[in-house]
Amino acid sequence: MHDAVIIGAGAAGLAAAQDLLRAGAKICCVEARDRIGGRILTVHGQAPVPVELGAEFIHGRPPEIFELAERAGIGLYETEGRMVGLGEEEADGDSVMEVLSRTATEERDETFQSFLERSSFSRAQKEQAAAFVEGFNAARREVIGVASIALDQQASDRIDGDSSFRVREGYDALIHALARGVDVRLSCAAQAIEWKPGAVKIFTRAEPIEARHVLVTVPLGVLQSGAIRFDPEPKESLAAAHALRFGDAFRVTFLFDRAFWDQQPKTAGIGFLFSEEPLFPVWWTGRPAEPRLITGWSAGPKADPLIGQPRDAIVAQALATLSRIMKTQPPNPRGVWFHDWNADPFSRGAYSYVPAGALPARRKLAEPVADTLYFAGEATDLLGYTGAVHGAIASGWRAAAQILGR
Repeated sequence: MHDAVIIGAGAAGLAAAQDLLRAGAKICCVEARDRIGGRILTVHGQAPVPVELGAEFIHGRPPEIFELAERAGIGLYETEGRMVGLGEEEADGDSVMEVLSRTATEERDETFQSFLERSSFSRAQKEQAAAFVEGFNAARREVIGVASIALDQQASDRIDGDSSFRVREGYDALIHALARGVDVRLSCAAQAIEWKPGAVKIFTRAEPIEARHVLVTVPLGVLQSGAIRFDPEPKESLAAAHALRFGDAFRVTFLFDRAFWDQQPKTAGIGFLFSEEPLFPVWWTGRPAEPRLITGWSAGPKADPLIGQPRDAIVAQALATLSRIMKTQPPNPRGVWFHDWNADPFSRGAYSYVPAGALPARRKLAEPVADTLYFAGEATDLLGYTGAVHGAIASGWRAAAQILGR
């Protein structure tokens, strides 16, 4: 009999595991994949630097990550390079977000589209702000609520969220630090959870595992899919999960022999580039560690045409977009990296966002059920870090405290 079984060996599950172990609890962690890390996926040895196929940036200076990195001796470095916009009209979309952050409240929640329609900002300002919200949050402007955007913006401001960092050894170094000492069972998908207050039986392809508590940290898309059967169903928790949304995002990373974009005055020295391309409108380079590395990003509605396409077609469209942006035929890349998170059965998308009026659903999903069932993961973050690794870690800490009765 375990004190707790954790489902999912991503950032949330492993963060909770560490806290429970320190408290002396007997635990184990079951993971459906053949690796740990969840939506953190780092490729080593194929490029001069680690290549991230999932989470890449640390947004701001969150103590959840900075303190972990310091304890584990892991290096973090700030990104560098110019931020370039290639839109037809220059606009200050930041002012839209500043007003939203000051005025939006949960009591007056509305969709971002509704907020834009009744505002007096210029068309260019509205479009730039909408492109940011849809691209950064992997969301739809006509669905995502301004209250959650404001909460996230305020939280970001508290940790210097305009700065961004990478992990020198690769993002998975943080995951391996969190996994130290944890009994993780790989390729062990949880298929069903039978429970009553104080007693849980988790069914996997191997033998059932019994515990007093179970913590479910699978991505929201997996929870919404019904891939894990609950008996009995925690109806309010599952209703809350279905009230939230799970967005899509596609990223393709190329390594070239030279940073050919540096040969053009407009794009020389870029760190981030924003365009009006219908596919892959956002690009960033690997500066300062590897300037020849460049990644194309497509999220929210821009990702819709890519869903279900084969890898080669997605890579070809990313390369064609880069060619149009740079107005030159790119040389043959030395390396190409892509992972289809939408088609991945253990993620089924990128990360979560909150529709207008659905902030209570996120809080409900974070509530324990009969002091027996618990949920964690970035979709349950209550600090304004939804969609971020530090939000997942914070949710794991919160769930561990709930299990321990703190």
